[in-house]
Amino acid sequence: MTNHHPDAAGPDPAESSAPSAPSEVAQLTIAQHDCRLLCVDNMLPRHSAARNGARPRLTYVDREVVHFELGGHSFALVCSEPAASAARGRNEVPEDIRELLTNRELQIVQLICMGCLTKQVADRLHISEFTVRSYLKTVYCKLGVRSRGAMVYRYAQAFKRNGE
Repeated sequence: MTNHHPDAAGPDPAESSAPSAPSEVAQLTIAQHDCRLLCVDNMLPRHSAARNGARPRLTYVDREVVHFELGGHSFALVCSEPAASAARGRNEVPEDIRELLTNRELQIVQLICMGCLTKQVADRLHISEFTVRSYLKTVYCKLGVRSRGAMVYRYAQAFKRNGE
């Protein structure tokens, strides 16, 4: 794995006011996928094309798996090869969970995976706790799970290939 912290050398991307190209922070392998971690500070997310009847979601770069904030910087994880999509049974883990979940559902799952409680998710996303629970029920159905723990496990397994 190669690391290049955004603050290590050169100007801080957050100091520039104009949108810029993403800078590579690290290269890593996740479940036999070559991935790059990009710093996307000062980039504006754009709507990506909808897949399988889902609503478009916000992404910073093409083939983005997930984006997040850490230490005052925004990052996007990009895999070099797109995950194959195929019909899956209820107990099989999807290789590309983005095809199943909407952007808002992904936001909620990511916050839950980071350890946030329902109230914390609601406060952070400026929605009611009832709405968060409604989204979670929909996510549980789409992922074929019955609990938060199972949802977190299923989300983590989505980055592994079947048969590993």
